[in-house]
Amino acid sequence: MSEIKLLKTNDTDLVRHYLYKNFWSCIEIIKTFEKSGLRQDLMNKDAGVYYGYFYDKVLSGLIVFTNNKKMMVHYMNDDILKKVDLLKAIRFHKPEYFTSVSIQAQKIWKVFERTIKRYNYKESQYMVCDRNDFQDLETSFKIRSAHLEDGKKNLVFFMQVERDFKRHHMTINQLKDRIKTRHHTKEYLVAEENNHVIGQAFIEEKIHGFWQIGGVYTSPLYRGLGVGESLMNALMKVINENGCIPILAVLKNNGSAIKLYEKIGFNAVVDYSIYEIEY
Repeated sequence: MSEIKLLKTNDTDLVRHYLYKNFWSCIEIIKTFEKSGLRQDLMNKDAGVYYGYFYDKVLSGLIVFTNNKKMMVHYMNDDILKKVDLLKAIRFHKPEYFTSVSIQAQKIWKVFERTIKRYNYKESQYMVCDRNDFQDLETSFKIRSAHLEDGKKNLVFFMQVERDFKRHHMTINQLKDRIKTRHHTKEYLVAEENNHVIGQAFIEEKIHGFWQIGGVYTSPLYRGLGVGESLMNALMKVINENGCIPILAVLKNNGSAIKLYEKIGFNAVVDYSIYEIEY
């Protein structure tokens, strides 16, 4: 016998055990869970509604709908795909984004296809680095922590980063706040030449002993000169000094980035599918 039911805060320990038992294939859900738990806080974009899929009374899957219209799924038994309550939940919450480990996403997407008009589809992968021998590299440019003045002086650079990443939704104040929350922690690094920022990398998430690197970017005129490698090396050194392990997520069609990450010691651990949905 199986069922899908709404989870409450008193199910927190049950959910935590499930997530860490299936760490890599649940990492997207873990990011949300560690920030907000099962609290349904409407003011928190990362919080949301958790449903549990129970098979023979054992928690065998999770379906999460966050306040920022994202749906995440992980399950242990394909029986979940037959549940009418899954389709009902999708129709009720109408998520704009859906993500899951690729092997499961391809199956559950057939449920989505009954409800949507069109979608954009991407494949990404998580990579992990187990090195701990990070040394400062000699460079012709300077690697330093980002500071608050960068939000004004180098604003054109940061806006170009967002355009190239196709993340047009961030405001100027949000860009500045991203620096502000990290500038005193060595968690937002930039490469600088002739007083101009030419590259960046920062800590995007902290997940149970793993620090996720994000926003790795080099200005087009400076690519191929080791800027990205130097930034990554410096940031991984910071992560290692804090007793954690570097991880990152990268689109599978970004071959140049994957080559760089493999060169400096990263290995792929799990594939994720990402769908942007229109109803």
